[in-house]
This record gives sequence, structure tokens and C-alpha cells, in this order.
Amino acid sequence: MTANTFLARLNNGRASGRSSQETGGRALWVGGALIGLLQNMLFAETAAMFPGKSGGVSRYASEGWKRYFAPLGAVAAYGYWIGWSFSIAVNAAAIGALVTAHWFPGTPEVPLLPGHSVGLAELIGVAAVFAAWACNYFGARLTARASKITSGIVLCGLVVVVAAPFLSGHTWHAANLTWYHGGSWTTLIVWFYVTAWTTYGTEICASFAPEYKDTVRDTAKALRATSLLSLVLFFVVPLAMVGSVGEDAIRKDPVGAFAIAFEQALGGFSSLGVLILVSSMFLGMVSTTADGGRALYGLARERMTVRQLDHLNRWGVPGRALTLDVVLNSAILLLLGEPLSILIASNFGYLVAVVLAVSAFLLLRKDRPDWPRPIRRGRFWIPVAWAVLVIDVVVVAVGVTHPSLAANGGPKDTLIAVGILLLSVVLYAYRRVVQDKERIAWRIETPAVPEPEPPQEYVTQRPPR
Repeated sequence: MTANTFLARLNNGRASGRSSQETGGRALWVGGALIGLLQNMLFAETAAMFPGKSGGVSRYASEGWKRYFAPLGAVAAYGYWIGWSFSIAVNAAAIGALVTAHWFPGTPEVPLLPGHSVGLAELIGVAAVFAAWACNYFGARLTARASKITSGIVLCGLVVVVAAPFLSGHTWHAANLTWYHGGSWTTLIVWFYVTAWTTYGTEICASFAPEYKDTVRDTAKALRATSLLSLVLFFVVPLAMVGSVGEDAIRKDPVGAFAIAFEQALGGFSSLGVLILVSSMFLGMVSTTADGGRALYGLARERMTVRQLDHLNRWGVPGRALTLDVVLNSAILLLLGEPLSILIASNFGYLVAVVLAVSAFLLLRKDRPDWPRPIRRGRFWIPVAWAVLVIDVVVVAVGVTHPSLAANGGPKDTLIAVGILLLSVVLYAYRRVVQDKERIAWRIETPAVPEPEPPQEYVTQRPPR
């Protein structure tokens, strides 16, 4: 597959910032961000219930479901890790395609599997994966420095793209905006399924709840602030881009559309647009590499996967988990190649975790009414939780059964998605039965009020030996 073909398909996926057909897709981004905000309001309550427990929403799912079917906790944990971790491969594939198409067009490719070839785009993507790994493996300071540099570049570019069309007075036209989606409602739901990780992703703040200075207050503030910012950005950025360059330009060539936007704003600096896109994707890779490695480390500490991953290197980071995460993403990038296929395969696990976490909010209200709730939502939020849960279940059901409606999606992507979750259950069973010599607990009774717990370890920076 050539880089240009890759980019054309990328237009239909998350990496391009557009859903199936403009501008009905814009409603998906705004609607998804709004649902993400409602979910985060629910997760703030469950985060405050368990201030000392790491793992984010997957941990809340485990707490809610363990008295009914405890292995669902492992499914939620693995699904959540998959959703975040495999986005590394998506961004790496996009970076390789962008760089190759813009600076090295027409480079040859070598067949790897029937119907799939590997070229310079994939090699650049793998290099980006290992660069993100290096930023994390050698300690938090290097990660922070890389994040500051790339986030500065991205922020400046975002301000230019958003503000320039409105300030110029002649490049933004309301006539460029339409609501045509070019497909059925089923198609839109499938594309909601594909883009859900992006619009829901602000719930990652809950993963760091135990590390905030004031767990209850800061977690709620972070969940609310990031959701509101996401909601604003998903409205303003598409509005500025579509009104400036037009929907047809974005559909035909997403990279060219960003180049046009930058040329209109700065004049002839199309390469700057590509650089900003690459920087933003690499920034995402650095953060998700850190999160994915720590998620694997946390799974090992919770005895949900092999104990070999329960290890910190000399710089105080989970080096083995980070390395395994990078190897898996490199293999996925080389074998699947298509970012959309990777998204469909990973979003299933992620959305399953979200469904279990939202339902856990309702179960915890019923099963643990006397549990301390520093943040307690009013009764109004019970029907809101049910409504959000129904929407999420419908999105998962339609998305996983109709992947072909998402451009080049297909049954293979669904099989991979289900297979990954089944593998997670096998690893969970292997850890409990083979390594720990214990029986699998199908149901775990829960106390009515919290019991005293020993201090929990976190990944912290250690001085070099």
C-alpha cells in the first residue's frame, strides 16, 4: 500500500481528526465529548470512593463487578490497557505515512504478507515507537522534557489553525459548513465506535488519582476540566478547519487540507503543518507509552498477568512492561499497518472497560449505599448513568458487528478485538493457577464499608545507582 493510499484511508480514521463523512462526523466528535463529560462526572464519584486505588476506570469496574463475576475485573483492566496502548501503533503508522508522503513520496515497498507490504512509512513508524520508548525508559525527567517541547509546538500550531481563519476576515466562510453525512445512522454509529477512544479519552485523569496532592478535589477537577476543554476543542477546531478549507478538501487529502490552512495563515508553510501534526502524534505516543507500560506493571502487581512484569528498572520505571508494550505495538504496526484496523481492534476492549465502569457506578450505588462518598452525585445522575450506559452498549454492539461500514474495516478486525480480550483471560488464569498456585475466584464478597489497607506502591523516580 502506498503512502498516498494510506493517507486517503487515514482521512476516515481518528488520526486525521475526521469521522466518516463531513460534517455529520463533526457532530460525532462533539456528541462523544459531551458523553465523555457526563461519564467523567460519574467517574469522579467512584474515584473519590477508592482514593488509594490506582488503575482508573478499570479498577472501578472491578470493584463494582467482583461480587457478581470477578474475572470481569481482568477483562476491564486488559481492555482498558489495550485501548490506550494500541494507540501507539495508530499514531506511529500516521507519523510514518505523513513523513513519507510529504518528504519521501514514491518510495518502494517490500511485500511482508499477502496483500500487505512494508516500506519506509512503516520503518519510520517503528522508529517513532522506539523513540517514545526511549523517552520513558530512562526516567520521568526525559519524558517531561520531550513532552514540554512537543506540546509547545502543538499548542502554537493549534492556535494558528484555529485563530487565523477568523482573524483574517476573508478565509473563513460559513457556506463551507454542511451537515451531510453521506451514510445511514448505522454508519454514523460505527464511526462513533471508531472515534470513541479520542472523545472519551479524558477519563485517563482518573488513572493518576492516587498521585494527586488532594485525591478527591484534584481528580474531580481534572476530569471536569479536561472534558470541558475537549468539548470546546472538538467544536472549535473542526469549525475553523472546515469553514476555512472546505469539507471536500479535508475528505480528499487531510494532510493537504492542513497545509492549505497553514498556507492561508502563514503563507507557504505547508511543511510546518506536517511538523505540527507529527509532533502532536509523537506527544500522544510518549504519554500513552508511559500509561501503557504502567498499566501492564499495575496488572502484574494486582496479579492479573505474569509476575515478570512486576519490576522497576534502575531509573524507577517499569522497563520490562514498557519494552513489551513497544514490541507488541511494533508487531501490530508491521502486521496490520492500517490505523483503522488497529483502532477497531483496540476500541472494543476500551469500550468494554468503559461499559463495565459506567455500570459499576450503578452497582456500587445499589450494593454499597453506606460506603463513604466524598463526592456524591444527586439522584438525577442515576437516569443519566442508565442513558449513557445504553448508548455505550449500542455503540459497542453496532461497531463490533458492522466493522465493514468503517471504510476498510472487516471481520478480521473484530476477530482480533475479541481474540485479544480472550488472551487476556488466559494470561489472568495462568498467573493465578500456574504462577500463584491459587484457584480462580469467580465471585468476591465486598465489605459494606472500607477496610484498612496497607500503603500502595506507585511508580516513582529513583536516583541512578
